[in-house]
Amino acid sequence: MSTAPTPSTPKAPRAPQNNFGLQKATNGGITLLSMEGTINEDFEGRKVAEGIKTKKLVVSMRGVRRFASWGMSEWMDFLRINANTDLYLVECSSYAVSQITMVTGLLGHAKLVSFYVSYLCGSCGEERETLFIVPRDREEIRDLLGSHQECATCGGRARPGDYPASFFESTCERPAFDIDDEVLKYLRSELKYEIAPDLTRFRAFRAVKDKYTYLRLSGSLALLRPELVVDASAGTTIVDLEGAIFDPVQIAPWRAYVKGALATVTGLQLINCPIGFLEHAVLPEDLHDKLKIRTFAIAYDCSRCDTTSAQLVDVATNLEQLVGGVAPPARCPTCSSKLIATLSPSQVSCLRSLPARDRDPALDAFLVKARTEPSDKLENLLTATKKPVKATAAVGGRAIYIALGLSALLIAGLVMLGIVLWERTANPPVVATTTNPTVTPEPPRPTINRPEWILSDVPSSAYCHDMINRLMCVGVSSYRPTRDEAVTDANDAALEQLVSAVGIKISDPFFRENVLGGYSDVRAKALAALQTADIDRSSATYAAANDTVNKARKRVVEILQRSAGAAAPTQRSDWYWEEYAGEKGKGNEVLVFVRYDVSLDALRALVDRYSTPTSTMGTVAMTAFPGLAWNHADFAGGAVLTKVGKQLTRAGIAPKQLVTAVNEQPVSDATGFARHLEDGLKGTGDLTLTVKAGDAPAAIVPIKR
Repeated sequence: MSTAPTPSTPKAPRAPQNNFGLQKATNGGITLLSMEGTINEDFEGRKVAEGIKTKKLVVSMRGVRRFASWGMSEWMDFLRINANTDLYLVECSSYAVSQITMVTGLLGHAKLVSFYVSYLCGSCGEERETLFIVPRDREEIRDLLGSHQECATCGGRARPGDYPASFFESTCERPAFDIDDEVLKYLRSELKYEIAPDLTRFRAFRAVKDKYTYLRLSGSLALLRPELVVDASAGTTIVDLEGAIFDPVQIAPWRAYVKGALATVTGLQLINCPIGFLEHAVLPEDLHDKLKIRTFAIAYDCSRCDTTSAQLVDVATNLEQLVGGVAPPARCPTCSSKLIATLSPSQVSCLRSLPARDRDPALDAFLVKARTEPSDKLENLLTATKKPVKATAAVGGRAIYIALGLSALLIAGLVMLGIVLWERTANPPVVATTTNPTVTPEPPRPTINRPEWILSDVPSSAYCHDMINRLMCVGVSSYRPTRDEAVTDANDAALEQLVSAVGIKISDPFFRENVLGGYSDVRAKALAALQTADIDRSSATYAAANDTVNKARKRVVEILQRSAGAAAPTQRSDWYWEEYAGEKGKGNEVLVFVRYDVSLDALRALVDRYSTPTSTMGTVAMTAFPGLAWNHADFAGGAVLTKVGKQLTRAGIAPKQLVTAVNEQPVSDATGFARHLEDGLKGTGDLTLTVKAGDAPAAIVPIKR
């Protein structure tokens, strides 16, 4: 159940366009930055980033008017230097969030938590803003473009302002993210955000006393970091799994922890093991070593209430029954009837293997106290840092003689200094008069008169912007030694961004469930890796990331041009280039910007091209989307099967598979596939399909008529 967005408020007055302001504060382990005005050259991104000492950063953009070109460069530097910081953007103004969403790379690794949407009343003209919190309002945000609110002044209909058509949907398509506990507490208490904590995020806390260690693990154990938790285990370690979530097929991190811990600790004890944990996460040989089970949960059924409940079993109290393979008696918490535990053979085997543990009153007292402590009073293993240990030098008899020798040298030096000073007093030196050296002021940044359609100069980036009657897509090259190379870079970036925009606009359920997710995650990771490596463009890491992105973009564009037919753009609308002096004595470098304007009719044609199914002989196919080239270096297009006819089914072909050729004739789209298949099924010769499923190599499949 979702919560309604924050009620609208009158729109705040615009900040002066060229007046940038920044305020900085700290709240516990969080650095808080508040920005306003235009983010331009006055924002010294590197300097601000280097001044941040915490691992958690919350940036408020409530008063941001826009990003200027130089400001974008500074912001990218800020993101790169803070690449290892948990960064959250909150209260983003409608101006800021529009550019962040539209320009590739401006969001980077930051998590967009909340932003304002401007609503304009068509009757009285009043403009108001509503705050949307992404983790809470994701579904509402998706449908905002056609929504309206009642105007608080005149009762008329207020609608969202001039936002790009894909703005809200692309915001929702970003993967869900975790919010750190401390940051979540700040958002809930200070900003009054109604956000529930993510119970699946892995957390680890610790308490230590003498030879005892208490570990509280919660969230998904699939995200457990074995080395970190092993290092935190010492002496007799008790692991509390009350809030843990485990998946039997993703138990490897837990097993790695157990193996590492048993090699170092005196003893390992588990409490509050969830249902099924003993059978899937604990091996019999563990119980023969140092591992003991204190408490675990069993599922009991109530025949009267027809309900199932989890009951916690204390091993020490019920050991005699447990080693006999019998679950201890329990009563229904609702009707007090006797509960029945239906145990599988593997559960019975686990119960019979449970070992006894030695009684330790001091350990029991420590456990009781540790379990009552709130998590914020325990040591957070995921944020704790080791304090450096100062080495203390030992002073022996030999060191005393060395010290005496140094003292003698010091006294002799003082005597010589006294003689020199006496001579200078008797014969004062002639002092030459000098003027203060001239300090040359730093030259101002160059003024570049770029076309208005250039909104970002981040190398190797791209963005699409919905205009009134067209979609404008702009690509920015990386720095290249020749203009031709840079033009190719920018051209591919612009057209690949167009493909991404088309994918977002496709609403077909099959496409959204099976195609969109198949490439969008890989694409996002590749672009993020390039952005992270951009801090050092001379590094091998940057070269590899840039090569990966450029090759993927090239494949996407080639498939677009083969499969889109007449809908594929063939002529760029404009382009612009700049030349820069090369670094470290290298030759000049060129940066190119390329713009494509795609009419609404052409855009609709592209959407239809990749979402309209084509049916023939009981088989239905869609033209393979060019974006899938991000996943596979050998992907060259084809037709994706959404439904398979009887003859293809008998041959072992299934939906979601890709057909790249019919009788070795390449297939570029669904229409061509349907034509070749129909001709082949009606013919008399052999019929084969070249089919690819997932990451498996393509296979030639014979079809019987």
